[in-house]
Amino acid sequence: MSAYKIITPKELVSITKSASKSRIVPVDASWHMPNTNRSGLKEYQQGPRLPNAIFFDIDDVKDDQSQFPHMLPTVSIFNEKLSKLGLLPSDTLIVYDKIGNFASPRAAWTFTTLGHEGDVYLLNNYNDYLKLHDKDSEAYPLEKGTVEKITNFSPTNYEVKESHIKDQVVSIDDVKKLLDSGEIKNYNFYDARSFDRYKGTAPEPRAGLSSGHVPGVSSLPFLPLLNPETKGLLPNEELKEAILKTLESTGAHFDPSKPTLCMCGTGVTGAIIKTALEESGLVKSSKLYDGSWTEWALTLGNQPEYISKSK
Repeated sequence: MSAYKIITPKELVSITKSASKSRIVPVDASWHMPNTNRSGLKEYQQGPRLPNAIFFDIDDVKDDQSQFPHMLPTVSIFNEKLSKLGLLPSDTLIVYDKIGNFASPRAAWTFTTLGHEGDVYLLNNYNDYLKLHDKDSEAYPLEKGTVEKITNFSPTNYEVKESHIKDQVVSIDDVKKLLDSGEIKNYNFYDARSFDRYKGTAPEPRAGLSSGHVPGVSSLPFLPLLNPETKGLLPNEELKEAILKTLESTGAHFDPSKPTLCMCGTGVTGAIIKTALEESGLVKSSKLYDGSWTEWALTLGNQPEYISKSK
């Protein structure tokens, strides 16, 4: 199971009504691919939002020393950014995004990986919440109207005690060592991008970046693991079958005896398949290659042995 718990809108309402010593803080983690014309921040500011939600920007809460997009922040940066958002280590966080479950798994993973002490919940999903709001706006409230600030809370002195980065992350050096040694064959290693991007027959959304895949990594596109209407994660009882069918369709498989690693373009949709694999019960835990294909291709793209463009 993931370190964060997936909840439905109905379960969210129960949590908000329950007696709790900690604050319950909704976290809008909406983020969009660079080839779209959407802005998670602008949509948060325009509303609607879950009541009293803050906005968590993965392009801001990142390792600012890295040239690669939204890499996992250091503990010090994480503490600094969450202090500015006015969060407390004890806060109960409800993480969501307006696509469904697109960037929110990455954000929930960031909170738990960096060691947030309070409960972290991943809402599955915002679009289902909207439908329930339309039927019963009192039970499923929304905050409407425009705002400028991304938080209503005053700054705090947020500080985590212990991160779990070593248990959750693999680096480019780790992956390169697995490939160079041949040990990569002893892992279930999945890429969440589309099969065409994986094969190198479709372009990457980032201009100038070659498509293709890391040799020895298999294709597990994330889209078949989501509800086609709401873009939320499929129910747990359906996830396992969806994962295995998708792997079969790309010529890949799952070996329960092997540890599991996940990647994608920049570490966002890789968190979707990581969450799905863990929630399905196929794996107890897995690790994410944070830099993913963007880091790999930009760093090793001039060495043909590290780039594959076929199935």
